[in-house]
Amino acid sequence: MSGHAVESPSAVERRPTPSRDSAPSLDTEPSQVYTLFKQSAMFRLSYNLKRLILVLGDLAAFFLALLATLEIRYGHISRTDWSLHAWPFSIVFLLWITGLYVAGTYNIALLRQSLKLFLAYAEGMIANLLLAIAFFYLIPVFGIAPRTNLFLDFALTLLLGYLWRFVYLRFLDRHLSASAVLFIGPQDEVRPLYDLLEESPLGLKLKSAFSTSERRESNVPIQWIAQVDQLEQTIKEHHITTIVLGAHVQQDPELTRALYKTLFSAVAILNRTEIEEIATRRIPLTHVTQTWFFEHLRETDKMTYEWTKRFFDLILAIPFALFTLILLPFVALAIKLSSPGKIFYSQVRVGRHGANIRIWKFRTMKEDAEKEGPQFSTDVKTDPRITSVGRILRQLRVDELPQIWNVLKGDLSLIGPRPERPEFVEPLLDRMPYYQLRHLTKPGLTGWAQVLFLTPTSSLDDNLKKLQYDLYYIKHRSFLLDAAILLKTIGIVLKRQGT
Repeated sequence: MSGHAVESPSAVERRPTPSRDSAPSLDTEPSQVYTLFKQSAMFRLSYNLKRLILVLGDLAAFFLALLATLEIRYGHISRTDWSLHAWPFSIVFLLWITGLYVAGTYNIALLRQSLKLFLAYAEGMIANLLLAIAFFYLIPVFGIAPRTNLFLDFALTLLLGYLWRFVYLRFLDRHLSASAVLFIGPQDEVRPLYDLLEESPLGLKLKSAFSTSERRESNVPIQWIAQVDQLEQTIKEHHITTIVLGAHVQQDPELTRALYKTLFSAVAILNRTEIEEIATRRIPLTHVTQTWFFEHLRETDKMTYEWTKRFFDLILAIPFALFTLILLPFVALAIKLSSPGKIFYSQVRVGRHGANIRIWKFRTMKEDAEKEGPQFSTDVKTDPRITSVGRILRQLRVDELPQIWNVLKGDLSLIGPRPERPEFVEPLLDRMPYYQLRHLTKPGLTGWAQVLFLTPTSSLDDNLKKLQYDLYYIKHRSFLLDAAILLKTIGIVLKRQGT
């Protein structure tokens, strides 16, 4: 399969120039008109804006806590005291923001789950306290060694930061999330869409729907629109900001005319695939066609990114390689004592463009683990083939460290879809021909599926679920997304999740 997708004309080239009274030309291909409806970037921007507000609020809480600490300790805030504390604590605060991100506290959906939020915030801040202690005592170049000040500042930060999240959820989130949605499409898609929006952090709520299929009884608490000519009035009355289109909507000329009018208003129009992609951060395969891949997977646009990423892979792999060499004798001894057999084992995996590569790991299973042939690993805690030492190595991801050699060779990247075994790829291709698309980019040590889909891969169906996250990564891959995956991986390793 070629790694290059067919370029499609831009939406600007396709946009007609309407006159005041003109109707859309029905001679225009439906796919061309449909391309005009894609405005998903606005919703990603809205979601990122919410997270940015949370981060800025945390920074404000951190500095407010520092001011209060100095006031409590010294009775006033002198310029000298502030200058001594401001610079080192600013560095600590940036590290704390990173720590809270790793702990998952900037997940907007988590804000609505009080217990999980409290636990994640507490874990993140305890880790941040240890990080701050290490910072001040391992880098004693700032002229201060805060003991009382640090713990007092931490206590105030803990209180103000959690209070800020309560204020955000109670007063700000509702104003940032008041977006009404109109759905147009088959009735059987209404309930899944309604549930999806209710559970997502996008702040969208389904208010109305127009069914393009035969109407049946429905218990979804929304308004149903009976006629196409009622769409414009409904949009105004319910202050609709977003229209979501279901399957085959563009095939109805009358409906296409009605939708065409909204292109010149403030209403955003998305298709069903895009809204689920934004809400779940994966590509829903059930709603994807070949046209979608041609429009979204333009590999020529990623060439500079891939070359630069290779440079950073080499830079970052070197310290990991040194760390692996330091651990090697201790890990080797533990493996030998736990069960007879080799220290390392290797497997053939499918790499970029479908080429086979050989990867290396520390052995975590018994020597005869696959005497009955290749099979998926079940939960690391219950799989009888895994040794006692192997369980620890897997939970800490230490078993993956020898693959740094594969990164240095160029077979793997640090970040990318995990390479799969050829024995599993062939049946997956039979069930889902699009599976081959995950080989457009170089596989990695960790990836988007590994940080979001934490269920152990124990079947072909699980692999197809992970494919949805892999395709999302391939479409959106960037240095910012790679950094997010790296930080999330650190959090997962520390919490021993996903195994």
